[in-house]
Amino acid sequence: MKEITLSFTADELRELAKQLYLAGNFSIAHDYDNQSMVDDIVTKVCAAGYAEAPETGGFRHGGPGETAFIISAEVDDECAPLVELFEYYCMEQYLPYELADRDFHEQYGNLGVYEVAQNPALLSDLQAKQNKYKQEFETYGVTHLRLVERK
Repeated sequence: MKEITLSFTADELRELAKQLYLAGNFSIAHDYDNQSMVDDIVTKVCAAGYAEAPETGGFRHGGPGETAFIISAEVDDECAPLVELFEYYCMEQYLPYELADRDFHEQYGNLGVYEVAQNPALLSDLQAKQNKYKQEFETYGVTHLRLVERK
């Protein structure tokens, strides 16, 4: 395999560390079919950052169960607001609508978007379900969210 050399400034390496951290954070719950290559890329970037730009504080040696070099906790702290924003989006702007859509489809079947949009009664019911879920999450978060097995 042919290796390609890329050059980064210290600031660019720190930014790349943040991007790798965020990508890993948002995809951590999913199996990735080429995780070993991802680990190799992160290790190469972190090793270069640790050796060539230690002043960024973005990189450190890995510990047990980690790759040889990893992104530092400083990057974790710096990215935390973005992770929180993503979590907010999921809880406030995505999940209520998905749950309302699920309930709506269970009640009415798989109707087309235009069919619902052109029928004031259906549209009103869908919006009522959305508002119900939005209010629930604004008031209680996930406190009342429970999985119930159907028999």
